Amino acid sequence: MLGFKGWMAENNIRQNEIAELLGISLQSVNLKVNGKQDFSLPQIAIICRHYGISADIFLPKELRYSNKVQA
Repeated sequence: MLGFKGWMAENNIRQNEIAELLGISLQSVNLKVNGKQDFSLPQIAIICRHYGISADIFLPKELRYSNKVQA
């Protein structure tokens, strides 16, 4: 499963689109997408609702949902 940055690339979503959606600067989105700052929970909710994606995409890879059953 891709992280948010990978999902953006795969779906041709540009950072300026995210900036416009959230009402924040392109520089701020760049910092967030590149892991230097975190998206807030309300920002994640807006993105997920708008694009119809799961918030799991914002979690570190090892914490994302897996179909594997833990023993």
